[in-house]
Amino acid sequence: MWRSLWPTIDRFSLHHFRYIVNQLREIRVVDKRNREVVLDLLQSIVEIVTYGDRHDPAIFECFMEFQVLAEFVRILKIGGNSGIEAPLLQYLSIMIQNVENEHAIYYCFSNGYINSVISHHYEFDGGDLIPYYVSFLRTVSGKIGRDTICLLVKVHQDTAISLPLYDEALKFANHGEKMIQIAVRALTLNIYNVADEMVYQFLTTPTASAYFSSLILNLKNKCLHVDAIINGVKESFHEKKRDLLSETDRILDDFYYLKDILCIPEQRLNKLVTENIVNMLILPMLLTLLNNRLSNDTGLSAITCLYVLCRLLQVFDGTNLVNVIGSAVLFSFMPPNVTDAAESVVSARLEQVNGLAVCYQEGEEMVDLQHEGAENFMMNYVLKHSLEFTELSSCFDSSPLENSENEWGGIFSCIFSRNHSLMLGSLMLLFTVADSKDLHYQLAAKIGFSQVKTASEMIGSTVAGHIQKIVNQLLKVLASEPPLSVPILLHAAWFLRKLLVFLDQKLEDNDCHLFKTSYEVSCGHLYEEFDRCWFDHIPDVLKSEWANCKTALEESSQSKDPFFLLELASIQNPPSGSNTGPAFDWQRMVDCVKLLGSIGEKISFGSFIGKLRFRGSGIPCKIAFSGAGTRDIYVIPIAREISGKLLLVERHPLHSRKGVVIAIAPLAGLDPKIDEEHPTWLLVHLRDFEPRLRSDETKTLDSHTSLPEQGRWILGFLSAKDCKAAFSVILEETRKQRSFVENLVAPVLEEKLFK
Repeated sequence: MWRSLWPTIDRFSLHHFRYIVNQLREIRVVDKRNREVVLDLLQSIVEIVTYGDRHDPAIFECFMEFQVLAEFVRILKIGGNSGIEAPLLQYLSIMIQNVENEHAIYYCFSNGYINSVISHHYEFDGGDLIPYYVSFLRTVSGKIGRDTICLLVKVHQDTAISLPLYDEALKFANHGEKMIQIAVRALTLNIYNVADEMVYQFLTTPTASAYFSSLILNLKNKCLHVDAIINGVKESFHEKKRDLLSETDRILDDFYYLKDILCIPEQRLNKLVTENIVNMLILPMLLTLLNNRLSNDTGLSAITCLYVLCRLLQVFDGTNLVNVIGSAVLFSFMPPNVTDAAESVVSARLEQVNGLAVCYQEGEEMVDLQHEGAENFMMNYVLKHSLEFTELSSCFDSSPLENSENEWGGIFSCIFSRNHSLMLGSLMLLFTVADSKDLHYQLAAKIGFSQVKTASEMIGSTVAGHIQKIVNQLLKVLASEPPLSVPILLHAAWFLRKLLVFLDQKLEDNDCHLFKTSYEVSCGHLYEEFDRCWFDHIPDVLKSEWANCKTALEESSQSKDPFFLLELASIQNPPSGSNTGPAFDWQRMVDCVKLLGSIGEKISFGSFIGKLRFRGSGIPCKIAFSGAGTRDIYVIPIAREISGKLLLVERHPLHSRKGVVIAIAPLAGLDPKIDEEHPTWLLVHLRDFEPRLRSDETKTLDSHTSLPEQGRWILGFLSAKDCKAAFSVILEETRKQRSFVENLVAPVLEEKLFK
């Protein structure tokens, strides 16, 4: 009752705000005893200021009059070891994030208060202060504009000497926490997008621009880590693939971050970033390939170089990087006999690539980069001089192409390398360059993959005239005996399909024979699966994978993930014991279907699954289940069309002529055997690994990631005669099931394989 006599306090009123601010100004020391009181005051101030920004301008005028931000800085300095830094930064972040009035934002960034908070000496060792601090920096960067960023710059004699927001954030650029890295990169992009003339002068100074060099160096270290994973010893390929995916995702994140920087319309920033990418990443990798080395001086392998260059071309669209790589690739196709006789092949290629860099620098010096059209002029200048190296292409086109891989240097020798991963990687790079929409038309004409279509237009093209030779090389891979691994054959089929489209499906007689042989080999691989444990799933896999194979073959090089290069390199020496068991047999069967679908023609399938009908009597025996003791049962193997099952039936307690099915196993994969020491024992194996189809939308096959051990049943019969009878019946029913599946799949395979 007495409460109604007291006046209510409006906690968002100007009067209450003054009271809270005065309470805060009376604080002289912050320790654990009054820490909570101080935090309550700071929270109340932030809430009232946020409210006043939308509803009462007088509150923010009071905020400026009392210089409340100065009080935040003072509390931060006297905080000592009270642990007040994290919540104070959080409250400041909330206030800055929610303030929308431009006048209020301008005031917050003026007078150096924000810089004082940023430059304060924090104890980051341990604890969770770093996320709060970086979040505060990112919040500030999200509110700056071209009119306010100058307020955060420290200037000496009209020259920017420091930008604390940028400098302090970069200290966490390589932090182990992913979210902190993302916040720092978002902050830098915010600054790059709103920077004025003075800020850009600071960003391009040697001290500040070292960040871009550090970024490329860290990127190269990630590439080295990829190499280490490929060459390392892991318990299974799945672990190695998981680590590769994680590391390549980090590389891809760096690429997209660099692309975001290059998309900012600032020539000085673009020039700085492009120079670092070209000089520190692209050229060293190209030199590795052009010099025909498996690794460069830093230990980076050619396979990793090819992967990184392909990914770079797929990400950096609309830039000159594709033309730099395209020019260098063209240089690598020049044969040794057209270079200066006084120089070696390696030195000639070094001169060509270095000459490209010189032309690039000369083009920049000849024209003002700020002038409209300067970029196009510079690229035309570079291409004009770089293509002078390829004017002798007529000598190249008329020279005989031998099988010796030592005759050619650079990427062209990689195409005919005995290392199939290297061959596919170099082709992937060529296809990615040729399919790039940003490739200069002169370079496109020299490569001549996708843009050149007619014979007259192929005159002068460096690569297109030898596509037939590349096709022959791919067909030799597909028709090789003993056969190569299925992943290599699958990707070789993708490249072959692309080249056949270019050639309008026209093959020479010898190539036609190789193509037929490759198809027969792929059919043979699939036919071998009929003698293994998953033959009953072949029709279902054909239905699921056939359309997927067509989609994969039609995939463009710009969208094809070059990660397969790293996979191929990492499975050269698979760990022992990883190629046994039902799971491995399943994957092998699926790969065989994919390979046939990549080479063969389209086929449609009807319904496969038939109905089971139980006829005849079973053979009596005994079986012991763990925890259930020995049980008297009947063994009934039965096959109807594509389905085949082994039934274990127990006599019905009430009906002598009926039984109860207690266990079922697929006939495929049973592999029955009579125990040599116990002729009344029949051993049958079970497929503990059972695949499952994903949703109909994806139409792809899924399987368990674990590899369970193969189980088995031991059936004990009354006599050796009964054991042999059961053995024969199981084989006969399995043969019937296999025969039906073979006849069902016969349209896909050549009939002679079934004879």
